[in-house]
Amino acid sequence: MNVTRITGLAALAASFALSACGGAGAPTTTNPAPSQTATASAYTGPPAATADVTAFQVNFWNNVRVQNRCGQCHNATSPAQMPNFARSDDVNLAYAQANTVVNLATPSTSLIVTKVSGGHNCWLADSSACGQILTTWISNWAGATGAASATQVQLQAPPDQSVGQSLNFPADSSAFMATVWPVTHTNCVRCHSTTADPSVEQSPYHADPSPLIAYPSAIPKIDFTGCAGSAGSNGGTCGTNSRLYQRLLTDNHNCWTTCAADAATMLAAIQAFAAKLTPSNLDPTLVTSKAVSLTQGTIASGASRYDADTIAKYEFQSVVNNTTFDTSGIDPAADLTISGNVTLAGGWGINVGAGGKAQATTQASRKIYNFIQATGEFSVEAWVAPALVAADKSYMVSYSGGDTTRNFTLGQTNQDYDFMLRSSSTALTGLPQLQTPNAAMVLQASLQHVVLTYDAVNGRQIYVNGVAAGPPDAQKGGTISTWDSTFALVLGNEVSGDRSWQGLIKFVAIHSRAMSALQVMQNFNAGVGERYYELFNVSTVTGVSQSYVMFTVSQYDSYGYMFYQPTFISLDPAVTSSNLPSIPVQGLRIGLNGAVPQVGQAYIPLKTTITPSNYTSQGEVLSSIGTVIGLQGGPLTDQFFLTFDVLGSHANVVVEAAPSVPAAAPGPVAADVGVRTFAQINSTLSVLTGVPTTDPNVAATYLAVQQQLPATPTLEGFSSANQVGVAQLAIQYCNVMVNNATYASVVLPGVAINGSTYPGSTNTVTGALAARVLGSGLHSQPAATTVTTELTSLINNLCATTACNTTARAQAVTAAACATAFGSADMLIN
Repeated sequence: MNVTRITGLAALAASFALSACGGAGAPTTTNPAPSQTATASAYTGPPAATADVTAFQVNFWNNVRVQNRCGQCHNATSPAQMPNFARSDDVNLAYAQANTVVNLATPSTSLIVTKVSGGHNCWLADSSACGQILTTWISNWAGATGAASATQVQLQAPPDQSVGQSLNFPADSSAFMATVWPVTHTNCVRCHSTTADPSVEQSPYHADPSPLIAYPSAIPKIDFTGCAGSAGSNGGTCGTNSRLYQRLLTDNHNCWTTCAADAATMLAAIQAFAAKLTPSNLDPTLVTSKAVSLTQGTIASGASRYDADTIAKYEFQSVVNNTTFDTSGIDPAADLTISGNVTLAGGWGINVGAGGKAQATTQASRKIYNFIQATGEFSVEAWVAPALVAADKSYMVSYSGGDTTRNFTLGQTNQDYDFMLRSSSTALTGLPQLQTPNAAMVLQASLQHVVLTYDAVNGRQIYVNGVAAGPPDAQKGGTISTWDSTFALVLGNEVSGDRSWQGLIKFVAIHSRAMSALQVMQNFNAGVGERYYELFNVSTVTGVSQSYVMFTVSQYDSYGYMFYQPTFISLDPAVTSSNLPSIPVQGLRIGLNGAVPQVGQAYIPLKTTITPSNYTSQGEVLSSIGTVIGLQGGPLTDQFFLTFDVLGSHANVVVEAAPSVPAAAPGPVAADVGVRTFAQINSTLSVLTGVPTTDPNVAATYLAVQQQLPATPTLEGFSSANQVGVAQLAIQYCNVMVNNATYASVVLPGVAINGSTYPGSTNTVTGALAARVLGSGLHSQPAATTVTTELTSLINNLCATTACNTTARAQAVTAAACATAFGSADMLIN
């Protein structure tokens, strides 16, 4: 239900606004984070008077009235702090008081949420996590049964502000060479230069002796936020976002005296550079909107999500003392402990590196077992961005006891998602897994919404970006009563630490019911992360009252902002489809900090007309695509604006300048040839030996060594470990070939492999192998005689060590010669 209850007893809200327990009552104390949440005493008072009071009782009141939360102060006994919405004697009176501090229309703006988020008696180590949990409880109350968010976003007009000045990097490098370069060249040239010793040389080359190399390398590491309009005095925050400065100040990176002093020297040089530049105002001929920053938008996160039966939820808004919090509001909280290579990502999320993981305790994880066993079905929902597409048996979400026993796992095998489930129809390992079709390559190195669902009727299902992506489950019809309650929930790895996954995790939720296809699509459309509706005022350009071009904007990661679905809308209720004029729109660009970036301008081709027939109270969508704009100062300081080639009767068509081609980055010369990657090697060996890739013996070996085979086609990335994997796979293919008369007759025509093969047929064997592996018409390759000579020497040595007078020995020696030829560079070089 959509509720717009912002007040409820306004007088009480004014006089009893949430305050710390004080006055005549007990003094305020900071509650330690409890190891186990206390439970509320049994309620014996008057029954709930209405259905709304019942929803309040079930979803909010039972959670807040416990003693280690709001019940210690906002009760009816002592200290009876008003508003006493946590009183336990009468749920109806508590309901009346709660209405003074909640906003059911936008739960995140509730007074109780903002108060606790600001530090008022949070029961956890992180106040923002308490605020998220309170928001969840209020949202569940607003939705009566918690079936969906009741949030109905009310757009708020941002402040009216013009586009400010900016500093742009000049084409000429003289100002940089006179200010910043003397500092970098003197102190950083040992590593950050093309003249450095190769053992320590590293980019960026901002200390290089050549300005043509040093200046372009330094530009991405210098930020002029706070420098424009300073009339030559570039103190304060000018340059403090620069990576050259932060690297010394916060990372203590190779300081040459003391890091604080060296950082100050670098900052002074950056500010001196900025002082030499003239702040530029935006071209007054451009057709522009007003300016707005990210946090001046209307919060859009979580609107319209399906959150029924959510028993664990991770939004990753904070990490405190290596802990990220379960904000489902379902006790006990299954908070995750961070270990290894895991960092908090911008815009909510965690970056998981090699070996990192986030794991709950077995005790807290037991609630997942209890809730799901009660229903016999469940869903696992995650927003993930894999860092690698060549990753075998890597686990994103797992409820397990190790790699050999689990309840469920969401995993990755190269470009496929895996769903492993322990049931009466599968093994303790969860195998056979349900997997997205290999040919579809559903898994991509981009942000994706992945949902696993299970119920006894349909079995396992996999959804990716709102669409069913897996085949029907061949093991459906079983039960999950065989689950183990002693397992732990872990993200980004296995609890045993041997199934490392790498990438970005922005959201995870576990539901105790199987979501329907419509509910999955609902949550995909709701999006993820810290999102805002950004309203760019265009009223003075269009002549339409309170008119805006609205984007959905989020901080995509620590380096960029995601802009999505530009929409024309008026906040004036008097503007309707009956009186809206037709408004041409062409060539939209997104500006940042007084300039228009060259990268990410996906809306330049936009050419449409806003018409009364297409306009509704929700506005008119101009485009359904999205784009990413690079972050500069950060979400608190970056300021956005829009420019248009045409908007209404105003026009200023911008002719795009030809992009400059940056100088090639110096470095070692790359080889002219490359190597075959893992799939290509497997396919080539199959062709050479005639053994199909589906043969169970070679298929098993391929799966075992796949991660050991080359993942990239560059010769520079090839290692000795790669060659070991190639050799193992070649040996298996050759073993199968020599032991199968059909395959062997094709590869070695006229050769009978038995105790008389060697030495009589040595030349025939080596000649056939060389002819099969060597190409023709190539610019450079070994001579056939070179290959046959090496193979003959190998066969002679092996037969001298152990006589080749039996069929088994002849087969083994033939397989060795085959693997030497087919596993060599002749096969590998591509």
